[in-house]
Amino acid sequence: MERVRSFVTSPVKFIDENRYALWLLYLPVYLLYFALLQLREVPLDSVRIIEIPLDRMIPTIPAFFVPYGFWWLLFPGALLFFLFSGTRRDFLKLCFILFGGYTICMVVYTLWPNGLELRETLEGTDIFSMGVLWLRSIDPPRNVCPSMHVSSTVAIDIVVRQCSYIKTRYKNMETVVAVLICISTVFIKQHSIVDVALGFIMSVVLWGVWEKFFRNVE
Repeated sequence: MERVRSFVTSPVKFIDENRYALWLLYLPVYLLYFALLQLREVPLDSVRIIEIPLDRMIPTIPAFFVPYGFWWLLFPGALLFFLFSGTRRDFLKLCFILFGGYTICMVVYTLWPNGLELRETLEGTDIFSMGVLWLRSIDPPRNVCPSMHVSSTVAIDIVVRQCSYIKTRYKNMETVVAVLICISTVFIKQHSIVDVALGFIMSVVLWGVWEKFFRNVE
């Protein structure tokens, strides 16, 4: 709480004393670039459709919109927690895996446009179906592989699981939420199994890179 009070009292002084917080400036740059990618006109024959037979066997379950939405709390919550309550090392590790994964995704999406054709027509009028339809209206099925939703969720889980100052029951709760978020992406047809697998692998590999080259960062 001391760091929170310090930030509220004097944001400039807080940032001056905690320069590593400036890594958060990556986010607006990423958001702008990703938005431009989503608006980019790409010939259909240049878009790689991501799909395996198993994807068609998985039913669409609109109720999974709820755990999918947990990500919007987990992502900023994790960054703020490690900035204000965690160690500098853990914050930097999270940023390295998160932002490293996002950068790789941006490069892949730029050079290898990809998308999905898995979304089925939803005719339900329940709140979950409405949520999925709203999500589809703001998030077109392109630039999906690897999955940033999954890669960032796995990155957060990796860092949380390794924290000695987080109680085990809270680690377990976060892991359950992380698993639900990841599987929700295929049950509401936001991602293919391939997207999920590559998003997971990417974060694990980046964690390995951190442990090999940067584990002594303090």
